[in-house]
Amino acid sequence: MSPGTARSPVHRIISALSGAVQALGLGVPPLFVEKWGVAVHQALSSRAREFHTHQHVLDLIVSADPIETVAALYHDVVYVQVDLGVPPHYEAILEPLVSREKDGWRILPHAGVDPTAKLVLDVFGLAPGQVLTAASGLNELASALVAAKELEGVFSHEQQLAMAACIEATIPFRPQERLQLDARLAALGVGEGLRVEMVRRAVRLANNDVGNFAESNPARFLDNTWKLLPETNPSLHTPNTYTVNEYRVALLKMEGFLSSLPAERVFREQLGEPALEVHRARVEATARNIALAVRYMRCKLYSTAVLEALSVESGGDAPIDLFMGGLGDASGERMRRIEQFLPPPRPRPGTTEAVLQGLLEAGRLNASAFDLSPSPLASFLHLALGEAAMMEGLVLAREWWAGRSTARAFLEAQPAATTAAIARAGAHITDTRRELLEGLAERLERRTGG
Repeated sequence: MSPGTARSPVHRIISALSGAVQALGLGVPPLFVEKWGVAVHQALSSRAREFHTHQHVLDLIVSADPIETVAALYHDVVYVQVDLGVPPHYEAILEPLVSREKDGWRILPHAGVDPTAKLVLDVFGLAPGQVLTAASGLNELASALVAAKELEGVFSHEQQLAMAACIEATIPFRPQERLQLDARLAALGVGEGLRVEMVRRAVRLANNDVGNFAESNPARFLDNTWKLLPETNPSLHTPNTYTVNEYRVALLKMEGFLSSLPAERVFREQLGEPALEVHRARVEATARNIALAVRYMRCKLYSTAVLEALSVESGGDAPIDLFMGGLGDASGERMRRIEQFLPPPRPRPGTTEAVLQGLLEAGRLNASAFDLSPSPLASFLHLALGEAAMMEGLVLAREWWAGRSTARAFLEAQPAATTAAIARAGAHITDTRRELLEGLAERLERRTGG
């Protein structure tokens, strides 16, 4: 039997680090590199991660230079809101430098006197005493501190600056006026030629880090967006137990984020990196992807609102599996699902758009660990009602979620035929609520003579 050629992520990470340190002429013993690589792999292998994994960083180093490679491998090793803290094997490095507090993590005084840590702080434009959160660069700072301390005595001062600059640049979605890396490096005495090289490398890594926003295939963009949901919503870590309400809250957070994100803040263009026409094409593609993703999210939100209201009115919030049916298991046996009991929708001419319907019906490119790829309820409602009617319903759902209405009022304001059809389909899935859901369907239909 001939040996395989593919290598596991831990081997690929160690190999990439080995190649980088050799290319830089650092002469690091192999077991040191192995120790660093194993620690990086452990940090990126947290079960809570779906997007910020070892595969993500391995994708970033395909055409990277040695400094960029090391920075890419380390830039996500700390992700406190996903891992619910610092990876245990990096705690000893970070304990003297940052401390968890009620409202974030404080930079400790020792970080201002430790030469390596202070170098990182200077590149980030930070100082001891400041409190950071995940939204203000905490993960990137902590990851850069880990990388710099791990490579202390191995990387030169110049190499440490370049690596820290790369990781600083990966703080995402900042307005142009807050991108001050070039000025900070100049203040640290970095000459113009070297500074241009450092900034361009950093911009390249930062843009590659968010490269999925410019995907030509919207289904692939949604794939990556969906992977972020469980990373910011711990309730989704257990696919068979999260409730309808928890799923809706996760969708609402992501929809709120994407709908308020200007496409111009996703990619960077500085000192000729990238070429201006490349940057403009990326921004245009990002704007298209965000707009479509928001529409998709809102259709999902409306269908989830109908399901949540039915759950509230039939006995209260419960696991989404209770109403939708199972996602499947290792046996491969076909699960009983709510969509199997929905009537064929009657499409309303001119009310649906093919690309959006395709994403709802056929699904994203891949199923996630916590959700199906297709959206059967949203697809059914999109065909039966059209996007405009669904968005009118979503306005009323937001009133209910804000406490200005009720689940019952929301249900009674929706088209009776589709809402009752979902209630009846749910009755086939949820034995304990069958009579209540059938009764809800009958009441909804009577209100409109359905």
